Amino acid sequence: MSTKDFIRYIISIILIYIIFDNYGSQILQTINIINYQYIILIIGISFIQYLLSAYRWMYVSQFTNLHINFSYSLKYYYIASFMNNILPGGILGDLYRIYCSSDNKKEIFKMGKSFQSVIFERLSGQIMLFFIFITSLTIYFLINQKYIAFLYLFLPTILIFFLIKYFIKYKIKQYFGTKDIAKNFNRLFTGPIFWNHIILSFFVVASYILIYIISAISLGLEIDYLAFLVFSPIILFSMTLPVSIGGWGVREVTALLVSFLIGLSASASISVSIIYGILNLICSLPGLFFFLNLRNR
Repeated sequence: MSTKDFIRYIISIILIYIIFDNYGSQILQTINIINYQYIILIIGISFIQYLLSAYRWMYVSQFTNLHINFSYSLKYYYIASFMNNILPGGILGDLYRIYCSSDNKKEIFKMGKSFQSVIFERLSGQIMLFFIFITSLTIYFLINQKYIAFLYLFLPTILIFFLIKYFIKYKIKQYFGTKDIAKNFNRLFTGPIFWNHIILSFFVVASYILIYIISAISLGLEIDYLAFLVFSPIILFSMTLPVSIGGWGVREVTALLVSFLIGLSASASISVSIIYGILNLICSLPGLFFFLNLRNR
């Protein structure tokens, strides 16, 4: 185990300990009232989510000259998600996906076609996550007549938009270094091709948010749906930070901070986060089956 991995383990353990030390009994009481009928619904939504995500990876891959079929994409997407849930950093599964789909195993980090396919596919999801957050937060501010707050949101968002547009048009070759990478990036993030995969990303991100909301409903909590729509992307984004194991600890701390904004008690908000984390792991278990099947060949 590397020093960085060890530090991530320690961070996860400390964060989880602090949370359970302060809210443990309340969390357990909340979890005990879970309605398990919702779990079946969540598993069904998650399966659709994996289908869409795998199709998105397959679609994006063809524009990096990596040709994979849907069954291959689905299998390795499950494997990568399972690894991301149990290994430190939250990105090792994606690195494994890059490694397995790479033609040259010794040069997987040289921005080859497999590397590009995974990075661009993940970037598509992050763009949509940010877009949904900005849109829902705008609606939240306008409905609650927080016009000054809306301006503080609107002006930086416009600035970010033009900076990204400038980067794509003038700086992409400088940062990516090769003409092929810049060309692939431009093809994927401009024009009709962009809209094709970004619409897929909308349904993928919407399914993540829906599962988070259903996780709260399964605990019998009275929730503000708009507030959940606004702030759950923050919690989901925190899971992508490579500082813990499967987002554990970081996700719960973020949920604790967000609880004051969505009107839930701290213990209830953390309980939702824990249930979501457990269900996220359960829904990725087919990845373990696929991985063991690979090892047994």
